[in-house]
Amino acid sequence: MDTVLVTYTLCTIADATAAMEEMRRVLKPGGRLLFCEHGIAPDENVRRWQHRLNPAWSRIAGGCNMNRDIPGLITKGGFEITADERMYIPGAKVLCYNYWGRARAVR
Repeated sequence: MDTVLVTYTLCTIADATAAMEEMRRVLKPGGRLLFCEHGIAPDENVRRWQHRLNPAWSRIAGGCNMNRDIPGLITKGGFEITADERMYIPGAKVLCYNYWGRARAVR
């Protein structure tokens, strides 16, 4: 069984959907994706600030986007999420909503 591990990179990859599709393509049947990423927060007030601050943040943080829909990118890339945990980790809420879990390629 092959495994792809993606940690704190989907925020920066310009075409994250294409990257997810490529990860799915190279996995052997039965392979899995392990992920740990930060992204869009569930709270409307935090999301508004993420959208407001993201253009400036992306310029100063090497292309990092604080407001990406991580589960959406994973499923759009051809995966089914099989384990999904989420929470704010310590730090500024606009930067610290985290997703981690497992997914399997949908063939």
